[in-house]
Amino acid sequence: MTESSHNSLEDKLRRAMGIDLQTVGHNSLRNAVARRMRVLDIKERRQYYELTDGSAAELNELIDEVAVNETWFFRDNTPFLVLQRYARNWLKRGRGSCLKILSMPCASGEEPYSIAIALLEAGVNGPLFKIDAIDISYRALRLARRGIYGRNSFRGCDNFFQRKYFQKTKAGYVIAKYIKHPVNFLRANILDASLPILNNRYDIIFCRNLLIYLDKDNQKLVVSILDNLLVDEGLIFTGHAEPGAFADSVFIPAPYPKAFALTRRSAAVSKPDPADYNWQVFPPPLPVQPLLSTELDVVRDLADAGQHEEAMECCEQYIRRHGLDKEAYLLMGMILTDMDEPRLAIRMLKKVVYLDPNLVRAIDMLALLYKGLGDDNNYRVFKQRAGRVAARKQSAGKVSE
Repeated sequence: MTESSHNSLEDKLRRAMGIDLQTVGHNSLRNAVARRMRVLDIKERRQYYELTDGSAAELNELIDEVAVNETWFFRDNTPFLVLQRYARNWLKRGRGSCLKILSMPCASGEEPYSIAIALLEAGVNGPLFKIDAIDISYRALRLARRGIYGRNSFRGCDNFFQRKYFQKTKAGYVIAKYIKHPVNFLRANILDASLPILNNRYDIIFCRNLLIYLDKDNQKLVVSILDNLLVDEGLIFTGHAEPGAFADSVFIPAPYPKAFALTRRSAAVSKPDPADYNWQVFPPPLPVQPLLSTELDVVRDLADAGQHEEAMECCEQYIRRHGLDKEAYLLMGMILTDMDEPRLAIRMLKKVVYLDPNLVRAIDMLALLYKGLGDDNNYRVFKQRAGRVAARKQSAGKVSE
């Protein structure tokens, strides 16, 4: 494929998905194309480009290769605890006949099914809630509708809900039918103006780790769409790296530590009672320790203890107070790597390298992360860069990091 053809394919994916391909890497696209060519036994990139030009089905297959679908049940459990608090208050107020929730992107279904389980555990019966779950990936949605999961989908979770809501079979853990029933899966792009759900209103929206992949214009558009979709006193849950995308909007952080929840400025949201977090599936959240302004040792201690969400929040507090800091971003990159979030870790480490182009440790980590993603070109680029920096330091009589 020529460079112009590759750029045209990038433009086509950008229009179809709304993502900024720099967030997933141009070489990741080349690798995705290579995988599809092997499947189809196509030798010439130009031939594959022409195929995507005339086949919507093949473009969808490529979207499935590019789409990031890393998820597991009760990922970052605090939002589900806050969801339960909201649901219990909703029941007390008798606000309506059905609690409506949106999960996007829903990937292979772990998030919307986690929402359903959390609501049942909070005393909200199945007929009282409805979950719309959308994703752009046909492949992920097929897995979601199938509802059979392997061990990787249950990372770091208490097996209480496994025993209660899943049946272990040779094929994997099969989710109970009554958990699947209130979840409506839909293949859709939220940026599609003709999308039927745009006429709906939701009490709760889970929109986690979508905005980080969009360019600035599409981020603003999605925030505007979320504003239209959310009821007046509703909540939006975002990814921990995404609240900044809402900075100039009608939304402000809700008073729930570690939940990364947002509400409208005009909504009256009470501070949570600690009792609201007492859910038998998970222990109450651990308190975030105060961070000293001159050091990041607390973050390291939290990360070493496996308290990754707390460590990330401390890093973000540190950056908000003190500005851009390469050590803070480096720690965030290391924590995200431990959390099995390689693409987010790459984003943090690139900030480190921007602030200090000669920090070999960060460059080496970028090389290893790209290698793990199968992005051989970027792996070689950063491996060679690390070698050059180390050689310059050695020749200058400095100790390599």
